[in-house]
Amino acid sequence: MYADRVQFLDVLIREAHPGGSRPPFTSDEQKREAARTYKREEAIPWTVLADDLAGTVHQAYGGMADPLYLIDASGRVAFYGMWTDPPSLKGALDELLARGGSAAPVAGGIDRVPHILASFVDGWRGVSRGGIGALLDYELGVPGSATLTFLGHLAKPLLAPLVLRATPLPLPARIAVAAGFGAAAGLGAAMLRRRR
Repeated sequence: MYADRVQFLDVLIREAHPGGSRPPFTSDEQKREAARTYKREEAIPWTVLADDLAGTVHQAYGGMADPLYLIDASGRVAFYGMWTDPPSLKGALDELLARGGSAAPVAGGIDRVPHILASFVDGWRGVSRGGIGALLDYELGVPGSATLTFLGHLAKPLLAPLVLRATPLPLPARIAVAAGFGAAAGLGAAMLRRRR
């Protein structure tokens, strides 16, 4: 869609969910190898870079967990998303390209919304790669997160067309999806409590 007009880059900043199977990085080479593995396992068609072990690039761009930056043709940040969200990025890209590629800021300049539904539906592989320790850390860090991510993974065939899309759903549909996902999570938690 954006072929020759946009260059996408991924920057591996750290092991997202370290655990026994994938511990935190201890060398730049280990991090570069992880970037190659990530590119291959996720079938990413664009360049994946590895930040240095100290996280210099990550810190220079604010240190957030899953940010996205849209840099315009003049090198300025045209749009910043605190949480990667394809519909938000598409809107910002379309606006930037309609303005000739160098008219920062676009789409309000910043998206502070924590777009968590996509991570619950498509995040299981990343969390589970670290092993049980990563899953426990995730669950303890944000209670219910590992459970919701697992349930989202199970429901991915049903939820992906609604949640993992380049264009946003209308607001009533988003509310309905969020409510349904919350109800499913509550039901799952109740079933787990009964088994104990």
